[in-house]
Amino acid sequence: MPVIERVLYNILSSDIGKSASFYRHLGNFDKIYTSDWYIVLAVPEHVGFQLGIIAANSEYTPKEVRGTPAGGYLTLVVDDVHAAVERARAMDAAVIQEPVALGYGQTQALIRDPDGNVVDVSTPTEKLARQT
Repeated sequence: MPVIERVLYNILSSDIGKSASFYRHLGNFDKIYTSDWYIVLAVPEHVGFQLGIIAANSEYTPKEVRGTPAGGYLTLVVDDVHAAVERARAMDAAVIQEPVALGYGQTQALIRDPDGNVVDVSTPTEKLARQT
């Protein structure tokens, strides 16, 4: 059986520099690779989790997914969903759902990245309760 060495989620983008900057500031990612069509970001403490920002029109983007993405969303579990929403607002990101405690134990907010992708930013509700 294959062993997973890293998890990489690729986001199609019309402006990879702008999108990479958005995610770096929202989630405190490090930029670990840059080219003219692809940027890879990693979580500093967990470099096995990576976010790829790929040019939607690149010849290297699979033909089957070029253009506008559909059918998925990214979840970033952060230490403080309220702070993440404020950081998103400071970057003029659309907040489409304010933080709300959900029945399964997460407090979730929904925002849109610069390309319109939905990003779920969540914090375990119990953790937030301990912070107050």
